[in-house]
Amino acid sequence: FAAYNFLIGYLTLHREDGGIIGLAFYTIAIGLHFLTNDFGLREDHAGAYDRKGRFILAAAVLAGGVAGVLGRLPERAIVAIIAFLGGSVVLNVMKEELPEQRESRFGAFLAGAAGYAALLWLAG
Repeated sequence: FAAYNFLIGYLTLHREDGGIIGLAFYTIAIGLHFLTNDFGLREDHAGAYDRKGRFILAAAVLAGGVAGVLGRLPERAIVAIIAFLGGSVVLNVMKEELPEQRESRFGAFLAGAAGYAALLWLAG
């Protein structure tokens, strides 16, 4: 997850849509995604996550931002990172929201998917 958060921090500066509205939507979507990840990681690794994990993940986002300030990867690499993160977000949401053993709520998953689709539509 540290590498994953690093890439998210990097893309904060090097997204396809460089405008302020795109940044706002990206921030909202990723912030909500971080909340979901935080819940899952705390539930699965309570002690270690609270002692060290959350600080490592936060530092990874900041390190990705610093890397974004210091340099820019080729466009193909940025597109590959965007695709990787998009798939990872879907996988993490499915892992946290859909398994039966976690008392999942399909309605919450559907509402989140619809809300994000609406954000993308408004941004486009």
